[in-house]
Amino acid sequence: MAVITRISAQQKNDERFNIFIQKGPKEEFAFSVDADVLIKFQLQKGMEIDEEEWEAIIEEDEYRKAFNKALHYLSFRMRTAHEIEVYLEKKEVSEATIKRVLQKLSEYDFVNDQTFAKSLVRSRMNTSFKGPGMIRQELKKKGISDRHTEEALDQFSFEEQLEASITFIQKQFSSGKKRSEKEQKQRIAQQLQQKGYMWDVIEMAFQEAKISQSAEDEKEALLAHARKAHQKYKKYSGFEYESRMKKFLYSKGFDSGVISELLSGDEINDL
Repeated sequence: MAVITRISAQQKNDERFNIFIQKGPKEEFAFSVDADVLIKFQLQKGMEIDEEEWEAIIEEDEYRKAFNKALHYLSFRMRTAHEIEVYLEKKEVSEATIKRVLQKLSEYDFVNDQTFAKSLVRSRMNTSFKGPGMIRQELKKKGISDRHTEEALDQFSFEEQLEASITFIQKQFSSGKKRSEKEQKQRIAQQLQQKGYMWDVIEMAFQEAKISQSAEDEKEALLAHARKAHQKYKKYSGFEYESRMKKFLYSKGFDSGVISELLSGDEINDL
C-alpha cells in the first residue's frame, strides 16, 4: 500500500501530472498520468493505492498516451487499422493496448478500412493512371482485407478503366520520339500492364485510341535506328552485316519490307 503525498503538474505539459508517494522516511516520484486518468481514478493527496489499483492506473495511462499518439498520427491523413497498429508497435505499445486503441478509434469511426479503401480507389482513379492491379497491391500493403479491397475496386468500372487507358495511350504516344509505331505501342502496352490493367482493357483501348505514326516519322525513326545499328555492325560486311542489321531493326518494331528496302537502297550508303 502506498500513500500519495503530492501531485504536481509537469512544467512542459500541464495536461500531465507527476504523482509522488511516501516510501519509508522519504517522498519519491511514483509515476505520471494525464488529466483524464487523474480524474477517472480521483487521485488526490493522502489517497492510499494498493498494487492492483497501481497497475490499473498505469495501464489506463498507457492507453491514453497510445490513443493520443494514434490521434496525432491520424491528423495528417486517413490511416488503416494496420498502419496504426504498425505505428504503435514501433512506439513499443503493448499488444493489448493497441487492440483497445483500435477498438475505440473504430467506435468513433476515426478508423474505417472500408471507407479508406473506397476513398483511396477514388483518389487513384482521379489523380493517376494506376490500374486495378496496382491499386490492389497498394491496398494489400496497407493491410486492407480482400473483401474491402474488391468492394472498393468495384467503383473502377470497365468503362472507366478503358477511358483512363485511352487517355494514357494518347498522352504517351508521340510521332516525334524516333521509335517505330509498333515499338511505341509495345512500350505503352507494357506500361499499362505494369500499372495493373488487364489485357482486354488494353487491347480495346488501343483500338479506340486511334493513334498512328505518319510515314515520314516512321521513316525518320527507321533511319535513326539504322544509324545506331550501323555504328555497331559496320565492322561486318556482306550477308553478316545485312543479317545483323535486319535483326536489330526488326526488334525495334519495323516491318521487314521497309527494312529490306532501306538495306537495298542508296540511303544505306549515307549511314
